[in-house]
Amino acid sequence: MGFFKSINDLNKQAKEISKDFDPGAQMKNAMGQMAAANEMMAQQTQAANLALTGKDATGSIVNVAQTGAMVNFQPTLAIELTVFPEGGVPYPLTVTQVVEQVYLAKAVAGQQVKLKVDPADPTIGWIDWAGSLAL
Repeated sequence: MGFFKSINDLNKQAKEISKDFDPGAQMKNAMGQMAAANEMMAQQTQAANLALTGKDATGSIVNVAQTGAMVNFQPTLAIELTVFPEGGVPYPLTVTQVVEQVYLAKAVAGQQVKLKVDPADPTIGWIDWAGSLAL
């Protein structure tokens, strides 16, 4: 009799769980997460392109804020910079970028970093953390 009572208890638990399950809400949540993943992939593609074709510049970090997003246990940071382009006028720039754990000590206000800036749109930049270690 204990076996059938356990099955009956499991059946009651399953019904209790099922009454709160909303497939529409689950699908909406999944679509939102997929859109965020697509946006992140687009940013990563843009960063890879900038690493190859971007114009060299240096920058001074003004402020750093965590976005709350993580990629492979690496934080995504919003970094406010003053960009010093070669032969140009300094200007402000905010870059949102995944920063590897080994470079977090460099991601603080006052630090100098190497940048790659989009030649067609100087409001788009990418921080070269590995190259910044020599500064």
